[in-house]
Amino acid sequence: MSTSERELPPERLRQAVVADLAPVRPLRPPWIRSALLLPLGLLLLAIQPLGLGVRSDAAAIGPLRLWAFSLVQCLGGFSLFVAALREAVPGRSLRRAGSLLALGLLVVVAVTYFTWQASETTVPAGQAGFFWTVCFTAPFLLGLPVLALALLLAWRAYPLRAALVGALCGLGAGLVTDAGWRTFCHVSDPVHVLSAHFAAVLALCAAGAAAGAVLDRRRR
Repeated sequence: MSTSERELPPERLRQAVVADLAPVRPLRPPWIRSALLLPLGLLLLAIQPLGLGVRSDAAAIGPLRLWAFSLVQCLGGFSLFVAALREAVPGRSLRRAGSLLALGLLVVVAVTYFTWQASETTVPAGQAGFFWTVCFTAPFLLGLPVLALALLLAWRAYPLRAALVGALCGLGAGLVTDAGWRTFCHVSDPVHVLSAHFAAVLALCAAGAAAGAVLDRRRR
């Protein structure tokens, strides 16, 4: 038997590979696929102030710090979706994914700081627990559908670092949801925002990472 013949795969293996071959539809670029999340994100950004009302200190904060900051935060969330969908493609792993996660969290801190500078509103006496519960639970629940859709889009690409992809999707969902919620919440005190709003963002990030890890384990 010649060297070339020894290097050929067994016939049964070759037949199994050939039988498994099927045409696939190429994935579109990450920014195009993440655009499917845009209507849902804009709906969340609009429906919260429209359905619940705008915060009472909107005039003091001003349109720049209220609406422009929310739009920037929303765009930051979509940037994380794009990063997640790119990371999900084997061979296109992000080199500084940790920096992206840190930057996303920094956006929430910066928006909180500049909002507090414009209007130092605090939680009414005796209602800290109620405000915390509402401002944690509502954004978290609103962000779950966004997270689910982002994970669904990412899973078509067969991510190798599934937990990281899930964390990026969760953080993106958290930023998008909080961008609308902050236009309604009447409190800008960093103690409240960074313990309730920020906790909801972190919870969505953790939920995304956990969901990614579970899905990856089941797939394997």
